[in-house]
Amino acid sequence: MTAALRTTAALAVLLVACAAADPSGLFAPIGWTGHPIAAWWWWAPYLVYAPLALLATYAGSRAVLAGSPVGWLRRTGRLWAVIVLAMAAAQVACGVVLLLPLVWQKIYVLPVGTSAAFVLWSSGYAVLKMVLLGWIPALVGATAHAVATVPARAATPLWVVAGTLLGLALIGPWLAVHWWQGSPMGYVYRQDGAPFAPTADAGPLHAVLALALIGAVMAWTLRNSGSALGACAMAALALWMVQAVQWILGKPASADQWGVPALMVRGLEAGSFALLCAGIAVPLSLLAARLQIVSTRHWERHAALGLCVLAFLIAGLHAWRFERADRMASAEAPRTPGLSVKRTAAGAFLADANGARVMLRGINVNQLGEYMPGDPKLPAVLPLSEQDFVDIAALGMNVVRLTLSWSALEPEPGRISSAYLARIATALDWARAHGVYVVLDLHQDAWSMHVGAPPGTDCRPGSSPMIGWDGAPRWATLTDGTDPCQVTGRDMAPNVSRAFQSFYMDRDGIQTHLVQAWAALAQAFGADPIVAGYDLLNEPNFAETPPIASTLLLANFHARAIDAIRRAERARPGGFSHPVFVEPSIFWSGFGIDNLPPRDFTSDRQVVFSPHLYNESITADQDFGLDFVSIERGIALADGAARQLGMPLWVGEWGFFKAPGTALPGLERQVRAEDAARIGSAFWAWKQGCSDPHVYPHEVAGNIRHWHCPDMQEIGSEKRITDPLSRPLLRSSPDALTLLGRSDAGVRLSGTWTGQGTDEAAACGLALWVPGDKPPQWKKGEGMRLLGIDRVAPGAVGLGASGGWIVRACLLGGAYRVLLEP
Repeated sequence: MTAALRTTAALAVLLVACAAADPSGLFAPIGWTGHPIAAWWWWAPYLVYAPLALLATYAGSRAVLAGSPVGWLRRTGRLWAVIVLAMAAAQVACGVVLLLPLVWQKIYVLPVGTSAAFVLWSSGYAVLKMVLLGWIPALVGATAHAVATVPARAATPLWVVAGTLLGLALIGPWLAVHWWQGSPMGYVYRQDGAPFAPTADAGPLHAVLALALIGAVMAWTLRNSGSALGACAMAALALWMVQAVQWILGKPASADQWGVPALMVRGLEAGSFALLCAGIAVPLSLLAARLQIVSTRHWERHAALGLCVLAFLIAGLHAWRFERADRMASAEAPRTPGLSVKRTAAGAFLADANGARVMLRGINVNQLGEYMPGDPKLPAVLPLSEQDFVDIAALGMNVVRLTLSWSALEPEPGRISSAYLARIATALDWARAHGVYVVLDLHQDAWSMHVGAPPGTDCRPGSSPMIGWDGAPRWATLTDGTDPCQVTGRDMAPNVSRAFQSFYMDRDGIQTHLVQAWAALAQAFGADPIVAGYDLLNEPNFAETPPIASTLLLANFHARAIDAIRRAERARPGGFSHPVFVEPSIFWSGFGIDNLPPRDFTSDRQVVFSPHLYNESITADQDFGLDFVSIERGIALADGAARQLGMPLWVGEWGFFKAPGTALPGLERQVRAEDAARIGSAFWAWKQGCSDPHVYPHEVAGNIRHWHCPDMQEIGSEKRITDPLSRPLLRSSPDALTLLGRSDAGVRLSGTWTGQGTDEAAACGLALWVPGDKPPQWKKGEGMRLLGIDRVAPGAVGLGASGGWIVRACLLGGAYRVLLEP
């Protein structure tokens, strides 16, 4: 058996073994959830991805082993590079096959050019996986005694290098939009600084030096191996190594292990760049061989060197002139009765009807949700009442992220429950009466209640039977009988992956149903200013085709839902555009980072980025005693991601679920980091029933309001949790940069407001929450005028210490400051 055939066979065995070990395909090159169906998107990985990868591996292996035999170490390296790039190219082809039918059917609404660039960029994930695994079949192939006898082609290093560098220089601005700083992971570099890369926004020096490095490594590799494919792989590896050294030398000291994800992101970008580079270099190499251009004559060498110099000049010119276009910049918030997204030099933020920046700090309330009970005899949710909003307001919170269930909203296809809409309307009335905004959150966990394993299910070692959760109705849960066994957690179950893939592909029109359900909600509540906005889908899954599903296909749903919502709001008398909250996939909740959608996935400007930050709480690294992304870094990454998208940041969920004494340090660090970044959030969660799958069969249910289980007796709230959450908070201010400081002496506000000449309503939009029984004393006020100090009464006895004051004031223009003594 030849080395090429042995390598290909070993790769096939590896793909099968990895699919068996990880059916989700999240970490395996190709997953296998089983149960084939008559849909092109199910067959694409097995009829496109795998065959192309194996074919390219075989052809590439024959090519790189052609000519004189070399030692096994060099053979292994060459085969490894071929396998890595073959898998990356096959993933690109598979991504195209997945998207094209959706485009043809007009289900897919994202820009085609941006989507194509993302598909190419995402090939870096295949590179990362095969860098870790590809050495196995490469080593198997390298041990073959015989090598292919295909005649070696004449090496053409200088011409291929020159043409490749010129091509990369010419597409430099396009690279800057889709790779490194401009990529779906570009926000990472806000933490780490500009990378050494051949992109326009890396700066002239980095762009030119990166091209020079790529050229030098390619020339050396081509001279020694004659393989353009290997030359591109080596150039990308060299680029990654320089970026790694750059990061190591420039990284500040930190308590977390951020270096692991930081270097992996750079490897992801370098890997997809290697494939892009090969797309230029390989055709040039084949052309040069066909034309028998070998660069032996002086004028040819001089011309090639001239092209290299021209490439450096073009790259430097691009970098000097390039200013990345922010598609979401410079749009004033519309005047609406409710909240809207406003953009200034200080960034994007939520503003009220008068333009004052609003800080939404509050709590998740799941009492309108529909969960599969762990024990049918016990409640999964507790009744929602007006007293809940009284108590929430008594802790100084001004927003509720209200869990809604699609299963309750649309129990049958096309029938929106008027009774459920009435329950939502009642909740909004209670919220309005107590000054609490509401984010309508269409919630799901593990897709639906109907993913639980039947009694007696026998799961393979390393997995366990699924339980039912919440979200979609039964008729929209299309799992095809796939395995209801979870690996490490609920989101790694094959039946959950299949249900989400069915949704993303709009199978049987289920995505269209959810889009129309959002239109019904917007029709019902699109004129209500107490609605802070719409959270389209809680923690979406990565499905069977990551990362395409959890990025492009998820963003496609977001775009479709936003369009439907806006049409419904316009049709509603008095309706206006409410902010729309979009979440990244569940991967962000589990790992602290994730891909961003394309920046142009929607032209709507009233969109908020809303990840969930569980760093140092329930992220996957905690299982190994590690902190890849610390609390503070997690907030900084989320803020960088929101800025890259041109959106405000609002954290839809966070929390700590350990004993209060253990959780307290993390909780206090979280609130300090939020205050420093001036971002709002909603803590998880207000109340939970004993049969809620999040807590069953624990003895205590709830994270703020606690109940003893199973007798459902309230045992009060934990002061060590409520105190940080009810701390003094700036609710709104005409000045987006108002500083708030807290100390034993009291609460200080300060800043400089340049809004002289605006109407009084805009100037008088400052509101501050201060907890306590006694009203705070207004001291040393300058540049401000006190309007009033309003009492917020304490809540229920079981809540513990609560109640406080809302201080309202006007800014007079220029510098201002005040001290509020306890």
